[in-house]
Amino acid sequence: MFCPECGTLSFPDPKGNIACTNYKCGYNGPANIVIKGTDGKDVDLSKAKSSTESKSRVYDVIKDSDKRHGVLTNGTYMCPKCDCIEVFSYLEQTRSSDEPETRMLTCKDCGHGWREY
Repeated sequence: MFCPECGTLSFPDPKGNIACTNYKCGYNGPANIVIKGTDGKDVDLSKAKSSTESKSRVYDVIKDSDKRHGVLTNGTYMCPKCDCIEVFSYLEQTRSSDEPETRMLTCKDCGHGWREY
């Protein structure tokens, strides 16, 4: 809710009254429960409720940084281990910003990884 006097964000108590948090305004009284919506129509907020209840969420953390492959190139690089010419490559800034980036390479067939500076 917003204070009807100064527009400061205020939170209503269970009875619907607000105490403005702006020390210069100091408004105490009923909140304006009818406001203009985004479509220009009046919206009645008298039945609006807020809650501080936290909801639990199930999520999985996937660590795939060791499986970062990059772009598949064909014929540009050759694997030093199995002589395959299909190699994944990407650029990474491993040193300071005034140094050139490092090309990280991974073989498609055997998974062998190496770097080119």
